[in-house]
Amino acid sequence: MNKLICFLVLCSVIASCKKEKEYVVNPPKIAENLQIDQVINDSTLVFKWGKYPGYNFKGYFLKRKATYIKNGVVNTYEEIIDSSADINHLSFTENQMPYASNLTYNVYARHDGESIWDTAYFFGSVSYNRPNTLLSGTPSDALMDLQNKRLYLITDGKKITIVNYDSRQVVSKEMPFTIGYCALGDYNGSSELYVPVNDGSLQILDAGTLQLKDKIYVGGTVIASVAAYNQKLYVASSNTTEPPHTNTIKVYDRATKNIVSSSGNGNNGRLLPLNGTSFEFVDLTIGFSTKSLNYHKFSSGGAFISETNNYYDFNSQLDASIMRSFPDGSKFISSYYGSIYDKSLSLLGALKGGAYADFAFNSDGSVIYAANTNPQRIDVFGYPVLTVTRSYPVKARPFRIFRDGNTLVCVSIYGQYGNSAYNYIIVEKINL
Repeated sequence: MNKLICFLVLCSVIASCKKEKEYVVNPPKIAENLQIDQVINDSTLVFKWGKYPGYNFKGYFLKRKATYIKNGVVNTYEEIIDSSADINHLSFTENQMPYASNLTYNVYARHDGESIWDTAYFFGSVSYNRPNTLLSGTPSDALMDLQNKRLYLITDGKKITIVNYDSRQVVSKEMPFTIGYCALGDYNGSSELYVPVNDGSLQILDAGTLQLKDKIYVGGTVIASVAAYNQKLYVASSNTTEPPHTNTIKVYDRATKNIVSSSGNGNNGRLLPLNGTSFEFVDLTIGFSTKSLNYHKFSSGGAFISETNNYYDFNSQLDASIMRSFPDGSKFISSYYGSIYDKSLSLLGALKGGAYADFAFNSDGSVIYAANTNPQRIDVFGYPVLTVTRSYPVKARPFRIFRDGNTLVCVSIYGQYGNSAYNYIIVEKINL
């Protein structure tokens, strides 16, 4: 009996150890990811992706994400630009690209649910950096090359970009340190851009390519601005350690790069050449509560002749970031008040009714064009009456204006204060 029980127990153990049936599950195939198959031009791309490998296919959809101006508003827009219920629809040509610098594309396949967002198969993402689009950033200054119809925009402290009248970027260069107020000039038949860099140097760039041509070591921790006239470079810096030229404004000969003369006892000043003079300019302190406004006169060869100084408190109607000379050089205008001063540094009057960012003039200075930021428009004043005779609307917040014959060229900013990624810089043209 005991043997029989042992035999039965043994059989049950053997039966329980029999191998179970194995099932092999093949994983689903993985489709080829989204990719740019062809770049036809800077605004036309051909995309392709792999065939959906699963079941219950409902459709493909291609989504684009980019930040750009749409209906006058700068925002980040996410849009479906292609969709198809054909499982063999595996490519798409993007030829309606918005005027954006950075674009991201995603392809999905919907296989369940009623909404395109339900249970989607993701084919990956690709990014495209479109060249020659709108410049973004926070501008600090702009220069115009009237002869070549181009603008030099200084953004985010140290980036220089050349744009044409159609707002398209031509070339850009990022300097190694922050820069001051630049100037354009000519030397030996070629155009040059003079860039004061806050590493103690004045860089001389080719005005067409922004390639470095030469460099002058100025010294000091701050080089605030430069002006160019008759093969001489007038540089305002914090350097006062080069006897006998211990003044803060030094005049360099472009050819020899040697100091010719010097002037000024202030620090950190914006130089404004007075038009039609030989050579006179004012300089205004940048960023201090006490404003030092100075008048300087040099000979055509750069020799110091005379200097006048004046000081104003924090509440004065002066702003180094907003300064323009009248065409005859007898006066200049500054600040969002539109305050007008003569060469003796006396206040003559101010414009009314706006918060002004910049100014331009007709040929004899009897008309002042004022870039009003609130409301956004260009106000036209008669001088010396200083009353508004008409206004021109603009599409965005005006930053700098220039006159080119019977056209006003306005550098405007779409976007948000304090957010350089959402500041798009455009060029508007106004027929006078």
